[in-house]
Amino acid sequence: MNRQTLLFGLLFLVALAAWQLGDIELAPQETTKVENYQPDFTAKNLVTTRFNEQGKRTERMESQFAEYFQILEQATFEKPVIYLFDEQGEAEWKVTADTGVLNTDDNVILRDKVHLDGLLPTSFISTLDTPYLEMDLVTQDVRSNQHISIVGQEFQTEGVGLKGHLERKYFELLDKGHAIYFNEKR
Repeated sequence: MNRQTLLFGLLFLVALAAWQLGDIELAPQETTKVENYQPDFTAKNLVTTRFNEQGKRTERMESQFAEYFQILEQATFEKPVIYLFDEQGEAEWKVTADTGVLNTDDNVILRDKVHLDGLLPTSFISTLDTPYLEMDLVTQDVRSNQHISIVGQEFQTEGVGLKGHLERKYFELLDKGHAIYFNEKR
């Protein structure tokens, strides 16, 4: 019985030690640091124009308000308006949105009420509307994963998702596409 009492006493001391160690307050974990980036510069009523090697305009960007973040290598825009010009220097496309982000690789992400207008009489697309559009200003590739509505001179089409190229006049709806074609009376 002496051995059992000693074993129960030892077990009681181990339980008491574990209970006391479990009661020790551990050092608080470091909270995740939330980055709060401040813009390197801001601008109101910003207008920038880009020219090619021959001196012709290739694009013009306007914005009611813009912020540039050097550490992120991007600029944010409120109410951006982008004009893309053809090889003759004529405004061919006009794109508007509520907000936009321009990355240093000339990739623009436009959000909320994105509207594209074909400005030339020969444009096969009159308007394109979507809540989200990505556009590469150098290659003129466009893409979206949201609802798309396109109106042309002889058709109207809707779908979800888009990939295309403005200069080559190529657009492909990726899912749930349907179109209405208008035939002129002969």
